[in-house]
Amino acid sequence: MSSPQKQRDSASSMASNRSVIRAVHVLRTLGASSRPMTATEVAQTMGLPRATTFRLLLTLEEEGFVEREDTRYSLGWDLARLAGGIDPATRLAPRVDGVIGDLAEELGETVTLSLRRGRFDLDLVVQANPRRVGMSVTDLPGQRWPLHASATGKLLLSELADDELIDATSGRLEALTERTITNYVDLRNELQTTRERGWAITDEELEEGIFSVAVPIRDSSGGLLAALSYVAPVHRIDDEKQAELTRRLIDGAERVRSHLNTAGALSD
Repeated sequence: MSSPQKQRDSASSMASNRSVIRAVHVLRTLGASSRPMTATEVAQTMGLPRATTFRLLLTLEEEGFVEREDTRYSLGWDLARLAGGIDPATRLAPRVDGVIGDLAEELGETVTLSLRRGRFDLDLVVQANPRRVGMSVTDLPGQRWPLHASATGKLLLSELADDELIDATSGRLEALTERTITNYVDLRNELQTTRERGWAITDEELEEGIFSVAVPIRDSSGGLLAALSYVAPVHRIDDEKQAELTRRLIDGAERVRSHLNTAGALSD
């Protein structure tokens, strides 16, 4: 039977671990927000008492992980400094290579995984082509496209407030094909549709003859961590095929999420 002292030590350890987990969730909550948040807003988002949340924010502020301006909090300079030397792709990508490869074979189309970097950037870090002849596309990792014209870009833009769209797109919607969205009214309508259905689509908007769908992979706070997409020649995609591939892609995103969770990118 455990001694009273061991029981007290165990209880103290559990409480400390719980505080660490809550502090991490505070950081994730702030990171997922498009603007600084008050302690009350953080508490409501996390479902914690305001007093508990305030104590966590105060400690994180003292350590430089959180910054406060008046009554609003955002991620701090020291957190950015510590994270600056870490490339998440080098740690996470090898853990999901196999999953992405299997998914490409199942779909019979090219599948990509893009990790979010900051507010307005997505980096394509894993690409898998099916082994069947004539089914692959050019290697894509390292390339970037205008956000308004790609499925992954639209997914990211749909996470932002409308007043952030100008900054995210540098104030210009370049026409890449005849079907590219080139005005902000149409773009906002498209992003609202993306939010409602939960995934993004481009149909010959980035490149003629190319169709793509992207679905989100979210962290424990609900923020967009990554985008999983398939890229296919438009002549192979009809409404029935699109629905089937999108359903499989959504299922695949959950498998990728499970592997990223094992890698420590997520916490449930």
